[in-house]
Order: sequence, then structure tokens, then C-alpha cells
Amino acid sequence: MHIPLRVLLIEDSQDDALLLLHELRRCEYDPVFERVDTPASMQAALEGQTWDVIIADYSLPRFSAMDALALCKERAIDAPFIIVSGTIGDEKAVAAMKAGAHDFLTKGNLVRLGPAIQRELREVEIRRACKRAETALQKANEELEAKVAERTRALVRANLQLRKAIHKLKKFSREDALTGLLNRRIILERATTEWMRWRRYVSAFSIMIIDADDFKSINDRYGHLTGDQVLKLIANTIKRSIRAVDMVGRLGGEEFVVLMPETSAEGALAASQNIMHNVRQTRLRTDDLNIQVTVSIGIATVSYDDKNFDSLLQRADVALYAAKRQGKDRAVVSSACGFSELVVASVG
Repeated sequence: MHIPLRVLLIEDSQDDALLLLHELRRCEYDPVFERVDTPASMQAALEGQTWDVIIADYSLPRFSAMDALALCKERAIDAPFIIVSGTIGDEKAVAAMKAGAHDFLTKGNLVRLGPAIQRELREVEIRRACKRAETALQKANEELEAKVAERTRALVRANLQLRKAIHKLKKFSREDALTGLLNRRIILERATTEWMRWRRYVSAFSIMIIDADDFKSINDRYGHLTGDQVLKLIANTIKRSIRAVDMVGRLGGEEFVVLMPETSAEGALAASQNIMHNVRQTRLRTDDLNIQVTVSIGIATVSYDDKNFDSLLQRADVALYAAKRQGKDRAVVSSACGFSELVVASVG
């Protein structure tokens, strides 16, 4: 069953618009869309109906994504705004995110579009829940001033509960709901910041992409609830295996990413050995189960050959697949011109 999705396309190319729609349908969305390419046509589209998501090219002959973001801000539009562009530099991408864009990707990497929309729609719901809670808090405060003394204590308790709810919702907007790690948006924001710091100060850093081995077979054999327990176990093991300055987040599914500031490829490889060893020593035990898991790791250290953070992430991803091909339960370190197959042997 396809998911209805109202899409406002800011795009001057009919062919590119068709490619975007094809990708949305491939991701099981049923898009109702309107394509605009001028400020006036976007104004009319925003007045005509409410949109679930806005997808914009960065630069059009008579318009731009930055102009569109300004219109959304002026009209207080609370819908995910995703930039899909042929080329966009790091500084422009950071500026667009600061202006209100929720994500950006290249037209050559549309496979990220569906997951990005799914993630941002979920976060829209969280933001709206926060807003409803804040509205309820404001109302409670107004009632507090109007009520007589005998109601004061009850209203103060309600106020405290609402504050806790807001704090919890804001926490959920930053954390992955299952594992408690940083969610995809936050860990990639931190990684982009580290990339910009490297560009300015040439302060090297490394990343790992960590993937649970044979996770599908665990889900198929024991069920998704057990699979979720395994993911939480791996997440906790990674977290306790890295330094305090390192950051770990969940990319999605059974994939995790670790950001390691001031770390060379050799240092990252040593850290990966520690993680793999600790994962091997950890088992999911219940009355009926005793499941041992392993992970494969792809490592990449930032290089002058990397054009942007996405290229660094892609190198780590390629190294991860190399680790899988070599037999899993090992790490492979990528180099700027490919990957060097540095394999960590299994430890019993």
C-alpha cells in the first residue's frame, strides 16, 4: 500500500521532476505534486493547500532554494525542506541548513531521498508534539494565575509534568528512539561541523561505519523484538568502547557511525579492534536464547582528495562492504584512492 504524500517541487526541469517522482514512488509513496519555478507560483501553491514536504533545486534561472526558504520562513511553513542539487559546495550547504533546510543531497544520489523524507516527517511530528505541549504549558500558566489558592498546588504539579514532557520530547528529537544514541540528523550535523573544522584548521579526523553481521537472519529466526534487543546491545557496547570525545549515532537499520576527532587511520583501526572484541564478548542471554553477534567495520580518515563529507562517508561505506566480502567480523581501512585491506583477525 502506497503512502499519500503532498509534494511541492521547486524545479525548472521537467525531466528532473519526473526522476524525483519516480524515486518517491519506488519508496512506496503516492505523491500528489505541483511543480513551481518562480516566487509567484510558489506563493500561489502555498496558499492553495498544505504540503507534506518541499523539495527544491538549489539554483533556478528565476528562483533559488534560499529564496524559497525565505518564503517558508515568512509564512511560518512547518514542512521538511530538502535540497536536491546537481552540485553544491560545503559553505552553501551549511548556509542552507542554517537558513532552515532540513537536508541536502545530490541528484546523483537520489537513493537517500526516501529515507530522508521518512526521517524528516517523523521529526515534524515530534516538533508539533513539542509545540502542542508548549501551548498546553502556556495555558496551564494562564490558568494558574486565574485560579484560587486551593487549585494552586494541583496546577503546579501539572506545570511540572508538562515541563518534563517537553524535555522528553526535545530529547527524543535528538536521540534514536530504539538505542538512545544520536539520531542520523544530529550525528551527521556533528560530522559536518568536524568537516568544516578540518577545512579551516587541517585537524584530521576519522569515521567508522559499523554494521551488525547477519542481522537479517537474527530477525528471521528470532523475530524483530529480539533483533531490537540485539541492536541495543551493540549500541551500548560501541558506546562503552570509545573515548569520551568520540561521538556515536545510528545511521539507520543495523548501521552505526562513530566520529573520532583528532584520530588517524591507525588510531581508528586500533579503536575498531577494541569494539569488535567487546562485541564478540557480549551475548544476548534469556531463558531460551544465547545469541552471539559480530560486526563489520569500514574506516575512513579525512583526506585532501575528499570533495565533501559525503565522499568521506562513501569511502567508509565501500570499506565496510569490503569487510563483508572478506568474511565479516573484521575492519577495513579506506584510503583516499581506494581502500587498503587491513583486516582484523577474529578473536575467540
